Amino acid sequence: MSHPSAIRNVSFVGHPSTGKTTLVDALAFRIGANARKGSPQDGTSLCDTEPEEQSRHHTLQLSVVSAEHDGKDWTLMDTPGYPEFIAQAQAAIWASDLVVGVVSCASGASFNLRTKMLLAGRIGRGRAIVLTHLDGENADFDTLVHDLRDRLGEICVPVLLPNESGSGFNKVERTFLHPDSEWNQRLKDRVMDACTDEELMMTYLDDGKLTEEQLEKEMPHAISDGTLIPVLVCNPVSGEGVEEVYTFLKRFGPSPESGLVKDEEGNAVSLDPSGSLSGTVFATLANPHVGRICLARIHAGTITHSSHVGLADGEGDEKVGGVFRMVGKKHENLETGTPGEIVAFSKVEKLPTWAHFSQAGSPGAKMEVPIAPNPMVALAVEPKSRADEQKIGEALHKLVDEDPSLTLEQTADTHEMVLHGMSDLHLQVLFERLSRRYGVEVTTHLPLISYRQTISKAVEAHHRHKKQSGGKGQFGECYLRLRPGIANDPVRFIDNVVGGAIPRNLIPAVEKGIREVCAKGIMAPGEVMGVEVELYDGKFHAVDSDEASFKSAGAKAFREGFESARPVMLEPLVRVEIHVPTDHAGAIFSDLTSHRRGHVIDQQTEAGGAITMIVAEVPKALMQTYHRDLNSTTKGEGTWSMSFARFAPVPMSEQKKILSAQGEALIET
Repeated sequence: MSHPSAIRNVSFVGHPSTGKTTLVDALAFRIGANARKGSPQDGTSLCDTEPEEQSRHHTLQLSVVSAEHDGKDWTLMDTPGYPEFIAQAQAAIWASDLVVGVVSCASGASFNLRTKMLLAGRIGRGRAIVLTHLDGENADFDTLVHDLRDRLGEICVPVLLPNESGSGFNKVERTFLHPDSEWNQRLKDRVMDACTDEELMMTYLDDGKLTEEQLEKEMPHAISDGTLIPVLVCNPVSGEGVEEVYTFLKRFGPSPESGLVKDEEGNAVSLDPSGSLSGTVFATLANPHVGRICLARIHAGTITHSSHVGLADGEGDEKVGGVFRMVGKKHENLETGTPGEIVAFSKVEKLPTWAHFSQAGSPGAKMEVPIAPNPMVALAVEPKSRADEQKIGEALHKLVDEDPSLTLEQTADTHEMVLHGMSDLHLQVLFERLSRRYGVEVTTHLPLISYRQTISKAVEAHHRHKKQSGGKGQFGECYLRLRPGIANDPVRFIDNVVGGAIPRNLIPAVEKGIREVCAKGIMAPGEVMGVEVELYDGKFHAVDSDEASFKSAGAKAFREGFESARPVMLEPLVRVEIHVPTDHAGAIFSDLTSHRRGHVIDQQTEAGGAITMIVAEVPKALMQTYHRDLNSTTKGEGTWSMSFARFAPVPMSEQKKILSAQGEALIET
């Protein structure tokens, strides 16, 4: 059992190719989690264990490395750099007490890194920066530090200093040991900004001095409180500075005692190992040998291999299949998991990602957790072979269970299985796993757009249904008035029949016939909406009239009336919110309005003018491949989200194209 003060939960985030995984491998070797120092480039990394990662030499999913070393209980979490895998980074950021942004001196502080560090700041996690590739030809330590301060604030202060930038870099030293450095005083000031010891504060204000012991006591508070983002430097490939980074994390890294993980009311959770079990599943993994694995942070109480767990609202009862720590792909059994620790357990099927759990049958605390990103890219999926038709659904659900930023939808009107992800790469990796793990090959295409249809003028319609073929016949006659209703509302049926022209028991059949036609569509497949239909007269036959007759009469009268009421196709509009570096805002604005028939609703600047946010309504059909254009225009530094807004009339020129593409003839009115 580890005391919370000895726990170091650290996540590593940043842009691709900054050296995150190489740094985690170096630190994993330092804490004894690996017998040798792994490398992503030669396929020996402790973190990049999936074939998709090894072939690309990039991290594509959250990896956890835990070990006990030097009196500390370490959990290091490596995250993907690609922004489309942000859900994996979100999970690690939430579960950690310190978020380390890794920045390459070759590429600088990217928009991607800034986004993740701001996320960590918003949810109250401690933050640090590690600079890598300082031995590069054009590397400049001072320039990069000032750039970080511009992007993240003057709370960024170096705590490690290199002997020089460029090829001569081979040593780092602590800023505290360089009293003449411009950063020494700034470091002490930032640390003391979080000091709650009034006596120490008064002494510092008098003489400006701080002992090493005082610094060690106060710095973790400054990091936790967000008054300091320490900047470190190392070369994880050759090893320069790795020992100093390790020592810094050991001495100054915030522990769970910092109270950074809070419940839904914003209160810090009591880290009581003897209390009632409480924890949160922040990630799930699929293992071919162990099955489904839950990665969880324990908030209170103790979990063991004999624990029974359920949802924090008291529902469910499942016995865990074992408690262990993750060491990359390997597992090491644990006797217990205690407050502040990150553990894994198996054989539990009913705890989804971000589920709060407790001892089965007992209520537990619920934590503040991040909102999963809304997947923006969709592909319709079909199995390549008939043999895979039975397997594809279950296999996809297992993969979606691992990643909150993936969703699977069975569309009601277009009858497609649609997979939603964050990008082409995101979905491509998923399809590779689908083939490798479950042997299911798929074909994909852009999903069909779900159009609607309505009318633009009021009309009257009439239909007599009459059949006589010997014996009992069929008879039903309906008179309808159709008129435009409330936009985007379902069809409204009004019964205004008087004098018994249609028996009361047969009027529901008329409505049923109309609604069935509306559900299928008339101009093309797609629901009819925004129409008021009034049944005001009709005729019946005492012997031949029945429900089927009036259902048919109502359906055909509505169809004939609809076709003469200047029908209009409606297309789904989506509300998009786009965040881009301001230098690219003009091109984005022009593309939305000139090429995508978009209407800009709002435009604001953020981050002191560095970022521009654009909000617009755009036809969904023109946003299906937008992620590619945005990445191309902004060099990968744009982010966007999309949600359904409303249905709106399609321009006539576009309507003809849609109907032609769907094999329907345009109804001339």
